[in-house]
Amino acid sequence: MPQPILLHHLDDYKAGGLEFAEIATRLYQYLNNPNQVMLHETSVPPLDTMALGFVTGQLALAPFDGRMVIYGNCAPRRSSDKARKNNRDHGLKYVKLKNGVEILNVWSEYAYGFVRDEVVEYREVNCPAEGSQFRSRDFFPRIVAEVINGNYENIGKELDPQSIPELPHNQVCWTDGFGNIKTTMRMSDLKKMDLQPGQQVLVILNGVSMLGVISVGGFQVDRGVLAVNAGSSGYDDPFIELFLRVHKMSEKPAAERFGHPVGGTEFEIKKI
Repeated sequence: MPQPILLHHLDDYKAGGLEFAEIATRLYQYLNNPNQVMLHETSVPPLDTMALGFVTGQLALAPFDGRMVIYGNCAPRRSSDKARKNNRDHGLKYVKLKNGVEILNVWSEYAYGFVRDEVVEYREVNCPAEGSQFRSRDFFPRIVAEVINGNYENIGKELDPQSIPELPHNQVCWTDGFGNIKTTMRMSDLKKMDLQPGQQVLVILNGVSMLGVISVGGFQVDRGVLAVNAGSSGYDDPFIELFLRVHKMSEKPAAERFGHPVGGTEFEIKKI
């Protein structure tokens, strides 16, 4: 039996919504062996390209022995405020990583930022970028399915991976279901700032200032204390997380205290 292929579909539609169902239907329509493909869907916040990039990186760099393909769509169409002729916007780009994972994301400044250093192949994709308001259903699934089928005829000209923008290390990238805020800052950044576990710091985010403590883990602080700690994401150099230890969600976790910052919101950590 051929080994199953894991297809991660990331989109900024409502989890479990009609859009996901329609796109899944199109994907299976174009796949040569749909029974061989395990489809997993993940919803990211609407119009949040930073979140899309973060989830792409976290999944793409996970240990996995089989074949993995990621299809990501988050296209806020905000590069201009002008009307868009025929619904035109950025199209897909193709990336292959050192570990063999293939990614087809709608291009944005953060779509490939979290995997930039792992890219071995970066290419244009020959696919319509206009002509439908629902491109992620009408055009993109066919290209994704072709790649899974082993057909690369629409994978176009080679691009320079160095042209992928580098990630800033002072922004919010994801808020989990418990209200913990994951950031683009790395554990190595705290070390460069000479911050050690137990030190107090001032965290400034979204117009809110709050005292925090550098910590190895979120549960190594007292209840009600903001931990600035290496989170569960980022692998060898974990991303820093703002983790306010609460025992009930009514106690208002970090995301609520900081006004629910969206992906890309800048923050600052100051020594005290």
